[in-house]
Amino acid sequence: MGKDTIADIITSIRNADMNRKGMIQIGSTNITENIVKILLREGFIDNARKHRERNKYFLVLTLRHRRNRKGMN
Repeated sequence: MGKDTIADIITSIRNADMNRKGMIQIGSTNITENIVKILLREGFIDNARKHRERNKYFLVLTLRHRRNRKGMN
């Protein structure tokens, strides 16, 4: 992730949604955890869990399915 953490998270979610992926993985920091809590509360994502792999922590986000997408076939 770059310097703009919020934009990086939103871009990751948007890209996964455009590619119809149900889950994404982002690095876990205090900032990303707090942003994810807000996204959960506001209904932008369905679930989030913390995952440890090789002594690094990640957040695995389950994305919401959008039923009515404009421009999608």
